[in-house]
Amino acid sequence: MNPFSVLSKIKRAAVSWLIFVGAVSLLTACNNEPMQKKPTLTASTPNEVLIKFKPGVPEDSVQVLAARLGLEQVRELREIGVRVFRTTARVSTEQVLRACQSNASIEYAEPNTKVQIPEKN
Repeated sequence: MNPFSVLSKIKRAAVSWLIFVGAVSLLTACNNEPMQKKPTLTASTPNEVLIKFKPGVPEDSVQVLAARLGLEQVRELREIGVRVFRTTARVSTEQVLRACQSNASIEYAEPNTKVQIPEKN
């Protein structure tokens, strides 16, 4: 038997063993990490929608759309370019959202949903 062949087999076995031990250590470390808590959605604010208009949409176009859909602007979140609107009795939140989906001036529209972000431990 060739002594170099035996050494080669021992090296391969040692490398395989180190890879196995490293993988087990890594998996053990990952399993000991606390699971990240996900944000939870709570109830929507009744009759409120968040609408983000595409850049460059004139203010008069925003006002015309709001009047056509029976929306009253509650506030504007300037930092993120979103407006909060309240629906009136003549139109539901779902109807407003459907109308916004087909409007080319609107980037997105969604119900005003509260999100609970868990505290870090």
